[in-house]
Amino acid sequence: MWRRRLTLLVLLAGMGVGTSLLPAEEAPKSKFDQAIEGKKKLDAEGKALWTLYHSDHQLLVELPKSALGKEFIVLTSIARGISSGMVIGGMSWGSGDDIIWTFRQSGDKVFVIHRNVRYRAKEGSPESKAVELAYSDSILYALPVIATAPNGNLLVDMTKIFMSDDMGIGQAIGPGFVFQSDRSTWAKVKAFEKNIELEVAAVYAGRGTVETVPDVRGVQVNVHYSISELPKVGSNGYKPRPADDRIGYFLTVIKDFSDKPEEEHFVRYINRWDLQKRDASADLSPPKEPIVFYVEKTVPVALRPTVEAGILEWNKAFEKIGFAGAIRVHHEEDVEAQMGVDIDPEDVRYNFFRWITADAGFAMGPSRVDPRSGQILDADIIFDAGFLNYWRQDYETFTDEDAARLNPNWTPLDAAQSAVARYSSHVHGPQCRYGHQMQQQMGFAAALMTARGDISADGQLPKEFIHQGLKEVVMHEVGHTLGLRHNFKASTWLTLEEIREKGKNPNEPIVASVMDYSPANIEREKATQGLYYSQTIGPYDYWAIEYGYKPIASKEEEELAKIASRSGERGHDYATDEDTRSIDPDPLTNRFDLGREPISFARRQMEHASELMSKVVDKSVKEGQGYQRARQAFGLLLSEYWQTAFFAARFPGGVHVHRDHKGDADARPPFQIVDAAQQREAMKLLVEHVFATPGYNGPMLNFLAASRWSHWGQRSLDRLDYPIHEITLRMQRQILSQILSPSTLQRLQDNEVKLAMDADVYTLAEHLRLLVEGVFSEWMAAQPEGEFSDRQPYINSFRRNLQRDTLQALCNLVTRGGGPEDARTLTRMHLQRLQTQIARLLKSEKVKLDDYSRAHLLDCQAQIRRVLTAKLDLAAGTSGGMIIRLSP
Repeated sequence: MWRRRLTLLVLLAGMGVGTSLLPAEEAPKSKFDQAIEGKKKLDAEGKALWTLYHSDHQLLVELPKSALGKEFIVLTSIARGISSGMVIGGMSWGSGDDIIWTFRQSGDKVFVIHRNVRYRAKEGSPESKAVELAYSDSILYALPVIATAPNGNLLVDMTKIFMSDDMGIGQAIGPGFVFQSDRSTWAKVKAFEKNIELEVAAVYAGRGTVETVPDVRGVQVNVHYSISELPKVGSNGYKPRPADDRIGYFLTVIKDFSDKPEEEHFVRYINRWDLQKRDASADLSPPKEPIVFYVEKTVPVALRPTVEAGILEWNKAFEKIGFAGAIRVHHEEDVEAQMGVDIDPEDVRYNFFRWITADAGFAMGPSRVDPRSGQILDADIIFDAGFLNYWRQDYETFTDEDAARLNPNWTPLDAAQSAVARYSSHVHGPQCRYGHQMQQQMGFAAALMTARGDISADGQLPKEFIHQGLKEVVMHEVGHTLGLRHNFKASTWLTLEEIREKGKNPNEPIVASVMDYSPANIEREKATQGLYYSQTIGPYDYWAIEYGYKPIASKEEEELAKIASRSGERGHDYATDEDTRSIDPDPLTNRFDLGREPISFARRQMEHASELMSKVVDKSVKEGQGYQRARQAFGLLLSEYWQTAFFAARFPGGVHVHRDHKGDADARPPFQIVDAAQQREAMKLLVEHVFATPGYNGPMLNFLAASRWSHWGQRSLDRLDYPIHEITLRMQRQILSQILSPSTLQRLQDNEVKLAMDADVYTLAEHLRLLVEGVFSEWMAAQPEGEFSDRQPYINSFRRNLQRDTLQALCNLVTRGGGPEDARTLTRMHLQRLQTQIARLLKSEKVKLDDYSRAHLLDCQAQIRRVLTAKLDLAAGTSGGMIIRLSP
């Protein structure tokens, strides 16, 4: 090559041609230039956290060597979802703590390491070496160093990190859904000074049907990743605050092996914002950095003032502890007009109130938290527009799952019957279903107001009702973004009479905390109607914010203990999700109850709903309309009837649970047995309103027409006519399951021991006796007499269904156990008594039984005989185990 070039130069020189006319030979491109060729460069004018180069399918990152060893938080969310399951636009996504990455170079590779920050010990202490030996980080990826940039940065290909389904989104869409790398591209790639924002237009393929997707062979989900550098713990002035079990905050939990006082070495921090006064000496000062929410431009204009008011309501609690304007609200449209640029809701720098149309009827307030300290870094409030769509086909007929959901303490995150439970571990942030269940509350209110004539058949709920409900849910979700957990005891702060009085003033709270799930407070008489929903925060909210955010200059431990010691004050009761399952003992801990006496509230709601059910056809259907609205209204009233019955069903065997510490002012014992008179009152309510013959208007049921559309988005029904017996029994079965559950029976027996000998006790024996006498009262009539027919039977069809179901439950207690042995022996005694009563009825000459009742009694008699004559075998090799074999 050099010889040819030399010859050419000699020839040209002989011809008198200057060598300056020759084209210069191009220097070969460097490996770095070859790698970035054809890719778009993003470096925020040289100030970006990392310089990025990307094409549709590839992402190259210039990783500064100074980034090695530093910690970065990685936050994942669904930027655009499919409005199905948990894959919903705006949803934060993760499992457990937020992810912290660090990078380490090893030869020609860069390791991406997921830091294990759950375990620690004081640096330099003997324990720190032990922790290092016992616990390790996770190495997620080994990225080849493609080239070295001219400035010494390492060029690595991060495509495989994000162009994958490592976050498990595919399985949340449905079983068998697989990420398709050949069809997935970058939707957004942005580089800022403090953060990197990436969005993958991910494609998943699977089988089956997803109604919201046209073809499951190409499901599109935009997955957003936000990466930002974390400061060294303590370097930014943030001081973690220890948690207290008397006050409900979300927690960051670390095992610190150099922390001596805690036996298990757990250090628990509350999750909170870094809120510091600008002037620490001032009684009232603006914060150095306020908590700012941006109201997305998708929020309906007419609702924006209510949304803003709900967000700012929390400033009242912050003002009480010395912060002026701790929370501020900006509107996206205004900010973009002023700045001349779009702001990104997924950008970690902005906290958004978002309005989406997933038709899932939910609201939530997810936060993103530094897992080393509990500092909240970013939060969004996500509202689904379906929250206000309360006339729904869902209320036309109730399946077994629907009936189970009417238990006010049912949650899909606790229940195997919901697909949501399988994927809930991927959803990061508080699992709040307030918005979803408020949809039913609004539907009940609409059905009730329509049935009593307050609104016309095609009318909407009063504006004040909508705005009050919206503001209450906004306050609730903002509370989550401040770090607060649910408080399901807050609704029992006041009596119904006190609520009626306080409800006249919107500046007075009617519940102790907006962190409860509050029902619509609809009075039986319109003249006494006050607030439908609390319009301001309550005493618990003030107290919780004081504990979490009050500036404390010195003696923090002593000051926090002093604040928390006020847990015994009225309005400071606290119980949260894990205290509010159907198996939990405290009957004052419920979702959607109201008042200090839930039995009185249940009675009010049940009587009100029952009274209006017969009016739905006349009031809810206009001339020329189909009758589907009547069926939906009937279902909403019926669901409220049975949902509130559960409040009473939790009283038998109930135990009030308190979190007070020894020495607190007004401290109560951790457990107090529910008053025996209240337990009896609850059983009386159940006998009168759950086990008694329902007072349905039979002919009216013929007008409860179902929706007849047969296409996607519609629920198919097994029966078009109204299955009234089936639905009633489903509801009764849920109540029976509660009052005969092993945990209820065990607590009833235990409670007898936990009270003084001279105390009034509601015993296990009394409980079973009241149940049997209430359900089988026809069998036990003192002097039964009369002539009955198939149209007017001695035992009507609803009671026959209930008796069969209850008898089966009692027989199961005898043959399978499931509670204390005393429950089995008492039940066996009652079965013997029932057998005697049946024989007496069948032989009585004063009663001429109809065929239905006689057949029913004969069948029950045979079932009881079969159980009482069953053989009892002790299982070999077991301790006290037994098998009861029923004779054929």
